[in-house]
Amino acid sequence: DVRDDVLVRMRALADLAEREGVTLLHENEKDIYGDVPSRVLDIVESVDSPALRLAWDNANYVQCGVKPFTDGWAQLAPYVDYLQVKDALAADSSVVPAGEGDGELLQTLTALRDAGYSGYASLEPHLSDFTHLGGFSGPAAFGRAGRALRKLTDQIGVTLR
Repeated sequence: DVRDDVLVRMRALADLAEREGVTLLHENEKDIYGDVPSRVLDIVESVDSPALRLAWDNANYVQCGVKPFTDGWAQLAPYVDYLQVKDALAADSSVVPAGEGDGELLQTLTALRDAGYSGYASLEPHLSDFTHLGGFSGPAAFGRAGRALRKLTDQIGVTLR
């Protein structure tokens, strides 16, 4: 029901971003029009702007019932400019450290490595307190999340900078 309104607004934002020389990143947040791969692709292809790119969040896809890499990577990879690192369990949508859930993070990281990705990744673990408005991890849980990501990158020979 909201598709047309979303596309009109996203096009207007992209027009402004183009004029100002900035890049917008659409994140596949839960419970929005652009939450699953088919609708994310619809947005980016319909708006068709070099100023609109994607922030990829594996956990958000899992929480929408999607296998991120299997169901979305091939079609969306050309538009991905940013990685948000967190993972989730499909059974209950709980957020877990990278590689400990159903987010297919190892496959995603491997594909990014193989494509020569040199962009940014942000650790967004939400391990201690998580609500629909965001999450918190604290020092101990954030450290656990960082070590989990490092384990995955070490496994595929990627050095984090």
